[in-house]
Amino acid sequence: RDLHSFPTRRSSDLEELTSSKYITFMERSLPVEAFAPSRNAGLMIYNHVLDRKMTWALGVFRDTDNTGRRLADDGYAVTGRVTACPWYADKGEKALHLGVALSHRSPPGDEVRYRARPEWHLSAERFVNTGNFASSDQDILGLEAALVYGPFSLQGEYMVAQADVASSANLSGFYTQGSYWLTGERRKYDRKKGGFSRVSPRENFSPRNGGLGAWELAARYSYLDLNDSPVAGGKLEDITLGVNWHLNPNMRVMFNYVHADTGSPDNGDADLFGVRFQADF
Repeated sequence: RDLHSFPTRRSSDLEELTSSKYITFMERSLPVEAFAPSRNAGLMIYNHVLDRKMTWALGVFRDTDNTGRRLADDGYAVTGRVTACPWYADKGEKALHLGVALSHRSPPGDEVRYRARPEWHLSAERFVNTGNFASSDQDILGLEAALVYGPFSLQGEYMVAQADVASSANLSGFYTQGSYWLTGERRKYDRKKGGFSRVSPRENFSPRNGGLGAWELAARYSYLDLNDSPVAGGKLEDITLGVNWHLNPNMRVMFNYVHADTGSPDNGDADLFGVRFQADF
């Protein structure tokens, strides 16, 4: 059993717990940005059981900024997550992941705010934003599932946040995504952590030797609803298309196109295109 001290993660959902080095798209999905803070100071215990068919984690955290450094005077979170891998075959060529997480939070200053950019963070504007509103407690429930079947994969999550305001407000969102590896690789599922890790190309990119690297096509649909009286933060849906080119295990080039639609004639929609070169060690 492992014990982690601060700074560590308070979030408990699949996409946020997957390193940004390994996520499929350049940015995480709308509900994850809105409802899943990145890091907080605290203590967490976790383990895998039943021959790595299940994982569990439980932590108690104090609110900080996303770097885990500035500690709030008040505010805490108790977060738990349980995952199961009922199907794992051919050394991970086929795998099914299921998970559920719950976080109970007492926000600093008894105020909360939910907001999100479109899935392109060079955009400074949050397309949906509740602003700060009074809430002494909040609960966030997350459901997650993922399937790996050779070079094909599916992943999705549903998240709902219940805030204690004058009348209880329920805000929610979900995403679903799929990807396919043209060069025959697969997403690597880590049964000890209940999440995904690094993909290694079957052959590294090499003009001299004819190596193509690894090529992945991906698509995602995200939806976020931050409206529930008396809270009015707006709605946003994104369609994201991506191409990932892994030159080797530590370098990749990512191409993303995002269509973001607020569903409002006043705010309209946006089309965004981005390219990222990534190297990690």
